[in-house]
Amino acid sequence: MITLPKPPITKYKNPSWRTVANHYRDGLQQAFGCGDPEMDEYLVKALKRDVHRASEAPGQWSPESTLEIYCEGGIPNATDINEFEWEGKYHCSYNADKWYKVDQYVNQALALEGYAARVYHEPYNNAVVNIHWS
Repeated sequence: MITLPKPPITKYKNPSWRTVANHYRDGLQQAFGCGDPEMDEYLVKALKRDVHRASEAPGQWSPESTLEIYCEGGIPNATDINEFEWEGKYHCSYNADKWYKVDQYVNQALALEGYAARVYHEPYNNAVVNIHWS
C-alpha cells in the first residue's frame, strides 16, 4: 500500500454548503451507482432533487446541520440493511458501510482542495441523513 503525504491545509474557513453537497453527490454516485448512465438515471435524478442545504430544506429535520439528504426517492439510506440469498448462501450488506466510505471520499476531496474542515453523516431517521461538521 502506498502512503501519500497529507496535502497542505491552505483554507481554514469551512467550504460552502454547495461544495460539500457536490462532493456528496459524487461520492454517493460512486458508492451506489453502477457506472451505466441508463441504469444510474434514477439515482442521478434523486441526487439532484434530494440533497438540500439544511437551513433551507423542506423538512427542516435538522436545520443546524450542513446538509439534509432525503433517502425516499432513490438515494439509499444509511440505516438500510440488505439481506439476500445468493448461490445458496445467506448474505447481508449494510448501507452504513458505504456511507462511511462516502464520508471518507468527501473528506479526502476537501483535503485535496486545501480545506481543514471535515464532515460526517448521521442518520436522522429511516428517510433522512444529515451531514455535520466534525
